[in-house]
Amino acid sequence: MLIKKKKYIFFPKLDSKHLLFLFFILFSFAKKFIQYYLETSESLGLEFFKLYVFDFGDLLSIIPFLIIKKRSKLKNKNTKEENQGNINSEGTTEYLIYNPIENSKKNDKKGFIYVLLTTILDFIAQISRVIFHIIKEQKKLDVKESNLNSLLAINMITTILFSKYMLHTDFYRHHSFAFLLNILCLLALSVIDIIETIDEHGDNIIMTIVYFLIILLSKLLYSFENVFIKVIFLFYYYSPYALLLAKSIFHFFYLILFSFPFIFIELKDEKNDNKLIFSMIGDIFEDKLYILVEILFSILSFFYNIITFKIIDAFSPNHFIIARVAENFCIYIINIILKGTDKEKYIIFKIILFILLILISFIYNEFIVINICGLSKNTKLFLEYEEKNELAIIKINYNGDDDIDDSGNLDNGRSSSEPKIDSKEFTENNNN
Repeated sequence: MLIKKKKYIFFPKLDSKHLLFLFFILFSFAKKFIQYYLETSESLGLEFFKLYVFDFGDLLSIIPFLIIKKRSKLKNKNTKEENQGNINSEGTTEYLIYNPIENSKKNDKKGFIYVLLTTILDFIAQISRVIFHIIKEQKKLDVKESNLNSLLAINMITTILFSKYMLHTDFYRHHSFAFLLNILCLLALSVIDIIETIDEHGDNIIMTIVYFLIILLSKLLYSFENVFIKVIFLFYYYSPYALLLAKSIFHFFYLILFSFPFIFIELKDEKNDNKLIFSMIGDIFEDKLYILVEILFSILSFFYNIITFKIIDAFSPNHFIIARVAENFCIYIINIILKGTDKEKYIIFKIILFILLILISFIYNEFIVINICGLSKNTKLFLEYEEKNELAIIKINYNGDDDIDDSGNLDNGRSSSEPKIDSKEFTENNNN
């Protein structure tokens, strides 16, 4: 008698869209290495200039945007020529292709307001860090961002909550399980952050708290922005390229307004000399190699941001959590490699927590399905199998034939690569 072994973990099939996560990690790696080169000498002018570099990178989206727009016009023209003369019995022209842009003109104004709000949130998140660096240089405060690992867990939690209330995403048992584990990781990482912060910056604890609050604000704004971006993609028909281009245009005007006071205000640089911000930026390019490095950084920034938008568009803000956690883990490993293990405490514990956060994000987004305690219930994978089983039963009752190979490859026609799920076992597990 053949005994069927129960499977507790399932991995849904991946497709070409999932390569976006790999590309995101690769460009994140490259971007981080360029940042290390740029930050060999800490400079307030460099932090300020990064705002322009990021905006220039986003502006590069105009190239694919115009290419896609031109192709779309040619396609619409060809479609119109094909449909011309196709008159129905009532004497009206019959158009066969639904154009969502034409059908959403009434929402253009609201969509524009949403895009404007998104760019404002993103700009505030960016300049909050620059403003802190200005304060940091004046107070000569040294705070390591790598110590604030708990902010990653906060970013995950806030993204989930914003998605729940803005996108009305479902929240099932496996979501609750992952969310609970996330909170436990947050508590553990917070304890580590507090201990390390007190050990290294006990004499500047107030400014360290200010730094934490500013970075926390930045994370909250980015979480809200990512969910808002998904709303724009879903209901206002912006493409990732169009939205990134709009963001760069708005940011250009924001940068002009933000930069204007610094034409007259002198600040202390890293040498404690009073200088204008734009003089500090000029000093950066005494090394001509910085020009090429900045151009490369802008290009990498464009790919990084457009892949971010594409992940949110093709999947969801909650799926982007996977990319964000993997990115932070890779950056942490890079820090250890480049700066040495002697400057890092609790290395093993942090690595374990990072791996746990990656697994949590996999469980939440159903990249891993756990088949115990009802955690598989209402997952996409098991709902699909349940539907296939029902179709198989219907076909058997209708045809009286057990050889079913065109209803989802079940039973005799099941692909060997698919998990074998017993109907009785499936029902019992999902009723737990």
